[in-house]
Amino acid sequence: MISKHQRLIFCAALTLGLFNLYTPLGFSQPTKDKTHPKDSSPPIEITSDRMRSENGGQKIIFSGNVSITKDDMVITSDIIEVYSTSDKKQTNEIVAIGHVEISRGNKKAKGDRAVYLKHLQKIILTGNPKAIAWEGDNIIEGREMIFLMEKDRFVVNERVHAKLFPQKK
Repeated sequence: MISKHQRLIFCAALTLGLFNLYTPLGFSQPTKDKTHPKDSSPPIEITSDRMRSENGGQKIIFSGNVSITKDDMVITSDIIEVYSTSDKKQTNEIVAIGHVEISRGNKKAKGDRAVYLKHLQKIILTGNPKAIAWEGDNIIEGREMIFLMEKDRFVVNERVHAKLFPQKK
């Protein structure tokens, strides 16, 4: 004969066992991605409302609340077009169109259109771009901004306007 105490322990163990069987995947331990070696560059993550492919997958268009993340950089816009090489193994160029916002750390920039050229490691932002630069309230505007990704610098062309605030001690 089973005592009340033994029955209670059995029910608790059974409940915990069933709970573990139905634990959602989101709570499970993450597994390491063995398909991508450590030496490869980090993936580009894109989220949007819609996506369509053209030219046999060489051009992919994301539209509606688009967000693209690579390393510590985030680009949001209305539309993002991703252009790949003919063998579709590499991304050559990414074009963001409409309400473009770029952030990388505490650096932020806005414009109408941005083109990311992977092989040159630069982003060209056009359409009356405005950069909320490095620290504080500094603002730099111009018709074109070129971000040199590897050098962590940028160049502003065509009628530059800067508003720089002294650093507080």
